[in-house]
Amino acid sequence: MYCRSLSVFLVSLLFGCGGSSDSSDPSDTSYSSVNVNSTTSNTLSIMAKYKDSCGNETAATDAALLIHNSDFSNKEIIYPDASGLLTYTTSNTYETLSILMRDEDEVNGIKPIYLTTFIDQPVIDMGNHYQYTNSIYACQCDLFDLDVNIPDRTNDVGQGSISGMYIDGNVDNIEGTTNFSGVLACKKTAGSWPLISTFIGYTNPDEGFAATIPDISTMSVTSANLKGIPVSITSNDEATTQVSTVIDGKYHLSNYGLELSDNVYGFSDDSVDFYSVSAYRFESLYDLLNVDDAYFFTVSSENDSNLNKSFDLPLPEIDYLVLFDILMSDSGEYNLSYLPNMDYLSVGIQATYDYQTVLSWDLIAPMSGKVPNIENIDLSAFISKDILDASVDTIEMNISTQGYDGIDGYQDFMNSKLELTNENRNLDKWSKYESIYFEMTTNNFTGVSSPTVQTVNKVSNVIEKKDRNKLAINAFDKYLAKKSR
Repeated sequence: MYCRSLSVFLVSLLFGCGGSSDSSDPSDTSYSSVNVNSTTSNTLSIMAKYKDSCGNETAATDAALLIHNSDFSNKEIIYPDASGLLTYTTSNTYETLSILMRDEDEVNGIKPIYLTTFIDQPVIDMGNHYQYTNSIYACQCDLFDLDVNIPDRTNDVGQGSISGMYIDGNVDNIEGTTNFSGVLACKKTAGSWPLISTFIGYTNPDEGFAATIPDISTMSVTSANLKGIPVSITSNDEATTQVSTVIDGKYHLSNYGLELSDNVYGFSDDSVDFYSVSAYRFESLYDLLNVDDAYFFTVSSENDSNLNKSFDLPLPEIDYLVLFDILMSDSGEYNLSYLPNMDYLSVGIQATYDYQTVLSWDLIAPMSGKVPNIENIDLSAFISKDILDASVDTIEMNISTQGYDGIDGYQDFMNSKLELTNENRNLDKWSKYESIYFEMTTNNFTGVSSPTVQTVNKVSNVIEKKDRNKLAINAFDKYLAKKSR
């Protein structure tokens, strides 16, 4: 496969050279937006907002709503009012649409585009749609140093980590104490400092200790008086485990067991909402032709406020080449409906220039159907193809599936997703879920080829174990951060 420009590359790599752009097959129930017998006017509404790193929200007056035809061309483009409200009235019950957001900072002379596409979105009030800017311009930010004493292990050196801040600074582990220096924390100008938490793990014997700091501006020294409660997890033999303690909807005190037999800990405190408990298997892939980096992992998770139980988290089983082949599909057709417990497919692409995002696109789709031809989504009102081609040096792509035990398929998820917040992820409907995730990055636009499974496994097995562990933790942290938004 050979692609001469970025625009063609995006289409061919994601959806296959020569793939069909016609998604109007009447036998394909995933494109059921037209309701010819309806005379009812239904209104779809979205409040488009930007949210920065300390929680300030502003109206996204430069957003847009793209309503698509069955071939993913643009049927209509709607712009927001002064409050960021996007509305569209139709006789249809479902519409396939994209929400387009911008970024306040230019990259290589252009304003980046963030596009989210929903197939068969119910025509309802979709609530707030956020673009997280990672900006601190409107925040009050300060540097802090923090010493955490560990009374129960005064003669031992632990491994410390910190969460809740904007930048974690430097960590120095010494006997009985862990020092955090240059911690950058940010808050709303008239708001409170975010909760900061620290986890310190020990071996021989294995133990975990934690401290929570409600106001880091008033506390430079504290003691890790919270002792970790070991969490019992059963899963596949090769699984890595992870536990986070969720406080005020934020993931804190994340710690990992690199082997299934390693201890992982939750922490009991009055402020705890629930615990996020996961098992996952991570694989680095080093032999995809013209791909700089690729990895694949499967996840099984459960959220619960009770740690006095054993969490049974068997991992979903699938060959990563199944997901890779969807990205490379020539026909545009896919069918993952045979996967048990999965509710939706997600495809993402991030095109960057000098490590800064130029175009980010996320698709939410059913577990079977025809993948959209991205070239039919007309972005010419916002950026030209020539400028896009000249402004990208690296592309990151991912494809994943996810399913919840309390959700029954794609339409149930689409009708229910507004209910899902970080604070209520422990409700029965959302508490147990599985994910399958594949990601690859390339700066070579001449095409990507698949390796043999045997070659990939051979190369993966010679990677240093400590490097695999670091990659696995970093990948899961990235996955968890994306889910928590």
